[in-house]
Amino acid sequence: MQRPFLVLEDTGPGARRELFRLFGVTWAATRYAWMGPLVWIALGVVIAASEEHTEWGWRSLLAGVGYGLLLIATNALHTLGHIAAGRMAGSPMAVNVLTSTRDVNVYREPGASAPPRLRRLRSLGGPAANLVFGLAAVAAARLLGSRGALMFGYMNIAVALWTLVPLPTMDGWVVWFAGREKR
Repeated sequence: MQRPFLVLEDTGPGARRELFRLFGVTWAATRYAWMGPLVWIALGVVIAASEEHTEWGWRSLLAGVGYGLLLIATNALHTLGHIAAGRMAGSPMAVNVLTSTRDVNVYREPGASAPPRLRRLRSLGGPAANLVFGLAAVAAARLLGSRGALMFGYMNIAVALWTLVPLPTMDGWVVWFAGREKR
């Protein structure tokens, strides 16, 4: 089995520990999943550092931590979108595996055993959730003048677009190539 893109550790049944059940899905974690929030916060700090600031300081660091928390929320919305899409398509998610970098979705009817149309619908759930929430957050930010809501909106839109890139094991790969793979 191919390791999911950007996932550094094994996510198989023997490499994960069940945590809880939520929304009819078992949530599990790999040994290194505790590093995930730290990775997202570090990325948020990098984003804050790349903004035009006259001086780097505590305020920029706090903004970076805030951006990291928004990225964690964006990732959670993406997973919830997949859960909803799987249910609506009639092929629900069985396990959501938390890793050090991103979530891995395991469905009751996995991979090539599911019809291509079903796989596409499930794969579109995450990007669709990010796009809907992203556009709503941008609209709310424009009305309220909220920089945080604007950043949350842009992050969600960026994640929606990024996950639709056709790279193996990503949503875009399934959307564009489901049913065309060699068996």
